[in-house]
Amino acid sequence: MKFHYKKFLLSIVMLTASFATFAQIPDPDEDPGSGGNDPTPINTQLIWLAILGVAFAFYQFKVYRKRQEA
Repeated sequence: MKFHYKKFLLSIVMLTASFATFAQIPDPDEDPGSGGNDPTPINTQLIWLAILGVAFAFYQFKVYRKRQEA
């Protein structure tokens, strides 16, 4: 099986960009009750990422088994 560096590096860049957009450092000078830009928790995003990762792993195993049978 051939390892594709471009796909791997693109995946790492996209994952980093995703975390950078969802995780924000709160401004200590801002009033917490102002209702402005509240920091976004990434906990729910990590759960969805884990669920999609498990589903993708099962899909890859299924495709791999199909290739082995053919």
